[in-house]
Amino acid sequence: MRSGLALLRTTTFRLALAQAGIVLAFVFALLLYVYLATVGQLEADSDLAADQEYTALQRAYSEGGIRRLSQEVSERTARQGPLLYVLAEGNGVVLVGDFQQLPSVPGEAEERLDFAFERFDDEGAPVRGRARGRIGRLLNGPILLVARDLGDNSAITSRITNALWTVALLGLALSVASGLMAAWLASRRVETLANTAREVMAGDLSRRAPMRGESDEFDALAEAMNAMLDRLEQLMQTTRTAGDAIAHDLRSPLTRFRQRLESALEAPPSSESDRAALRKAAEEADRLLDMFAGVLKLARVEASSNWTFLRIDASAVLRDLADFYQPAAEEQGLAFEAKIEADLALLGEPSLFAQAASNLIENAMKYTPEGGRVEMSARARPDGRIEINVSDNGPGIPPNERDRVLERFVRLEGARSSPGAGLGLSLVAAVARLHRGGLHLRDGLRQGERCGLGAALVLPAAQAARQ
Repeated sequence: MRSGLALLRTTTFRLALAQAGIVLAFVFALLLYVYLATVGQLEADSDLAADQEYTALQRAYSEGGIRRLSQEVSERTARQGPLLYVLAEGNGVVLVGDFQQLPSVPGEAEERLDFAFERFDDEGAPVRGRARGRIGRLLNGPILLVARDLGDNSAITSRITNALWTVALLGLALSVASGLMAAWLASRRVETLANTAREVMAGDLSRRAPMRGESDEFDALAEAMNAMLDRLEQLMQTTRTAGDAIAHDLRSPLTRFRQRLESALEAPPSSESDRAALRKAAEEADRLLDMFAGVLKLARVEASSNWTFLRIDASAVLRDLADFYQPAAEEQGLAFEAKIEADLALLGEPSLFAQAASNLIENAMKYTPEGGRVEMSARARPDGRIEINVSDNGPGIPPNERDRVLERFVRLEGARSSPGAGLGLSLVAAVARLHRGGLHLRDGLRQGERCGLGAALVLPAAQAARQ
């Protein structure tokens, strides 16, 4: 009972009722038109014929009196045409005509009549029918009736009217039935989506809305809902692991920070040692601040959409970065080479683009051992995008872990001893998504059994991004 009441309150059912109302209004309008075009026209023709005959007989009476009128009525009655005539005295007694008695006795004014009649044919058989005409009293009191036998027209009109009413009722019933069926089917699909949402709210983030493969609006809604749930599950998973990752990465610098402060407090006062301890503490504080700054910047990139995109000379920016990191690579004992095509341009946020490219270079330099090699290249691809590739011959990342390291705070076991918070590649991936591009990890430069790591940042070129 409740489900039935709920179905009656659905928008689909209301739309079905509105559709039924429109169909019913159309059928009524069609009935009215057919009535006016058939019955109305027949009545108008009957009235016109009766009026013309009545006027002619009225003229005959005024010219020749009751005798002339009686003669005219007798002649017309003998013709057996569609028109019916009756001439009666003032008290209603019939003198001559098609009927033995008047259907009604008029008053002083002329009247319009629509009546049923019965008369006898030449063989004495009764004939029933309907007629429509005009009745009135002439001068000095005789009564004249002129009517037109509607004959088969009345039956035809009745059949048409009955057929249209039947169609109207069937149309109304079918509209309501189809509306109920459509509302029921739609409510089932909506209820399925609602159940999925309730199960997700209850904590089952693995639930997904079913799709029937019909490519209708419900499948489109389910697809969008599933994409949202995938993103929600990813964010929830990130949130669950972020606390552990932050706690793990903060434990070491905070412990060192506290140990240095305690050592400085326990040691004999010395300006030089105190300054050294404060310097170490400041370095640890800077690392913590850098970690939190990275978290805030990544959150802003992923959450904000009001960045100002400008035309960026990517070739110039990448050459400046290559010139900046070249001395640092030499200090670490690394070979650094840059191959950058000219006239590379894109639409984007300049500081984020520079930060993403810097993160790729620093990530390669951080994990490449002394004596290794780092290469940076930038080229225009045939598909209208720009590819910035940074490759090294370091330890690399296993193929099954490459997607995971793009998430927040994910650091492989071999990287736990090195400084960092696991945000560098996450920030690059977020910047790529913001610019409608992508970050792809693959094999890098080979050295012996090692294949290194290659990171390709692919972004739309200026013209493609504008389109």
